[in-house]
Amino acid sequence: MYYIHQVERHVFIVTYGCRPVSDVDPVLSHEHKAIGLFAQSEVDGLTMPDGYRRSIRTWFERTG
Repeated sequence: MYYIHQVERHVFIVTYGCRPVSDVDPVLSHEHKAIGLFAQSEVDGLTMPDGYRRSIRTWFERTG
């Protein structure tokens, strides 16, 4: 859980990690504005709330 000050809400983050199994590019759904594949070393340079970043780091640590 982490707190978003702009909207005064606590947020519970569930991280779904995946790894590509082919050279086929991911497909963007209508629910999102952008899509990308990022290496673990790139996560700290991405613009996102710290809670999401921590969740992604934890996923990488647990899955290797």
